[in-house]
Amino acid sequence: MIRSDIVRIVIGGLVLAACPGRPGEGGTDSTISGDPGSSSTTGPLTTTTNELPTGTTDPSTTDTSEPTTTTGVIPGDEVGPREGPWEVVVDAVPFPLADIHTLTVGRREYEENFANRGVVEVLFDHEAETITVELRKYVFGDAIDAQELDRLSLWAYAAPGNPVPHPDPATDCTQGAWKDGCSIYAYYDGKSQPARMGMDFRVHLPTGYRGRLLVTTEDNITEESWPRRGDVTVVDLCSSGEIFLEAGRANIRMCRDLSPAPECPPEDVQACDDFPFDGSEAWSADCPCDQSLFGQLLVRAAQPWAANIILDVPGDVWLNAALQNIELMKPHDCKPKMTDCGPNCQLVDDDEYSITAEFNYPSAAAPSGAGFNFFAASGACTKVAFAAPGEPWTPGQTPSEELRGLVKLCTDCL
Repeated sequence: MIRSDIVRIVIGGLVLAACPGRPGEGGTDSTISGDPGSSSTTGPLTTTTNELPTGTTDPSTTDTSEPTTTTGVIPGDEVGPREGPWEVVVDAVPFPLADIHTLTVGRREYEENFANRGVVEVLFDHEAETITVELRKYVFGDAIDAQELDRLSLWAYAAPGNPVPHPDPATDCTQGAWKDGCSIYAYYDGKSQPARMGMDFRVHLPTGYRGRLLVTTEDNITEESWPRRGDVTVVDLCSSGEIFLEAGRANIRMCRDLSPAPECPPEDVQACDDFPFDGSEAWSADCPCDQSLFGQLLVRAAQPWAANIILDVPGDVWLNAALQNIELMKPHDCKPKMTDCGPNCQLVDDDEYSITAEFNYPSAAAPSGAGFNFFAASGACTKVAFAAPGEPWTPGQTPSEELRGLVKLCTDCL
């Protein structure tokens, strides 16, 4: 009942509606790879092939009239994609885990402002209780348009309701310690944010974070020769969340020590594993972890968007998963896949476009359909044109294209 209720609620909403090291911590590079489509690229997934070291700036890129791209320097009077370097804008700010339960990264455009329209990366790679935020600005235009990038900046406040240009300074999350309920948005200091302008985010969080993560991004397809999709990468998530995108790629790797109930204290999780004392009734409704603490992750691209979604989960956690492609025109080639459904998995695939499975059911005393719940859905199945950040570009070029709408759950695939 738990899984079916979640799926029913989410379907209604659907119809209506990698990575350098740790700034502030040192550390080594962390990348993920993989993609659900045979036509897509394989190998390490990174956001750009020529970015500068994190937190540094090459003097040759500081002149906004001639930003560097993979094709070299675009003359100031030519129109084309102009991307700045990654900039550290929040550097190892204290992030008290005991006090923070929700973090939001990105949003849809609101009152012609606050639209990131870009890549979002969230990396759980800080051993200390700190947060680091990087951003990268971009625009498709000439040198005059590039100068407008100076108006684009980070908006990070714990202000309630929809964002406003100048919130109460007491809600500023960059001052002092980070606050519960903070949102990370792009802010344009002007009358109307240009349609061809946006911002990429890279957020580094503590490995011990168990609060909710909310991610939203949009595509930027105003320029047909440079359709910049809003891809989402999350590495080592150990908690619940919601991720909304359009026709980008979502690559989500859960942490390897994922708990069915991330917010339940570790000692109570162990007690539920062993319940009543020998594990014969593991995760019975009578064990210490309340059912409201079971984890839930939703990843979706609403109709009419076709997104590629990969969920990489550990092979030993109790979980329930529902994968869908809700493209109305059938048959099509975007059939969801669960690649590691073995002896400890009960698969239901009567509808090849909407499949469910329960993995590692702990005991007959446990509530069926519970555990950590995953729901991933794409709203369409179609070929999608895209231009990756930093890739070579020439005027009038035809962008790359691949089939999107592929949804997959797997283990150790990213």
